[in-house]
Amino acid sequence: MSEHIKVSLNNGVQHIQICRLDKKNALTSAMYSAMAEALEASNSDEDIKVNLLYGEPGCFTAGNDIKDFMHTAQTGELGHDVITFLVSLAKLEKPLILAIDGPAIGIGTTMAFHADLIYASNNSVFATPFVDLGLVPEAASSYLMPRNMGYARAYEMLALGNHFTAGQAKESGFVNQILDENLIDHCQQIAEKLAAKPQQALKITKQLMKGADKAVVERTMQEEIEHFKKQLSSQEAKAAFLAFLNK
Repeated sequence: MSEHIKVSLNNGVQHIQICRLDKKNALTSAMYSAMAEALEASNSDEDIKVNLLYGEPGCFTAGNDIKDFMHTAQTGELGHDVITFLVSLAKLEKPLILAIDGPAIGIGTTMAFHADLIYASNNSVFATPFVDLGLVPEAASSYLMPRNMGYARAYEMLALGNHFTAGQAKESGFVNQILDENLIDHCQQIAEKLAAKPQQALKITKQLMKGADKAVVERTMQEEIEHFKKQLSSQEAKAAFLAFLNK
């Protein structure tokens, strides 16, 4: 486990909190591993009915920790812990609620398309700067975002690199509600409503709703990983990262 990921259980709701505010909750390999472990555990733990994932107040996550990511990138791989986390999202059987306050960058946005419910503050900002870094989308976002948002809006975010406000995210259909007060408390209440429902029926409902996409999501995720690895060693990615680090 990572000291920067706090996991607790509250009335059947597993809280997974990203706690690295001094680094804008940037994710390291150890943090990816800890989140994956918690999500995977929920599939078989009957005490866990719902997963609730959030950051510290004012920041969801700035995405990958650049230094940690650069170290991994030197191997020409995406990183085992990152891939494990992505797979855990795709194979999650229990409900996943995201409470987003502040920046949700890169994986902070793409993981949203694996969640079942998303609540955000007006302070939230969604961005996927993959192309700007000479990279490609991940977490099957190249499939899930066009399907959920429409191609034009997804292209605006994934290719053009535009940031989306909470209002734009809600309008685009991937944020359920915007709340500026008691965000976590509200999400806990929603999670407890889900936790009180017949669990087998709830599980099957999620399977039916996501089942038709499962094979496509898994295939797309693997294709993205292969392209991502190739781009990591490309000259344009190296130039983009150097420019980013020199800012």
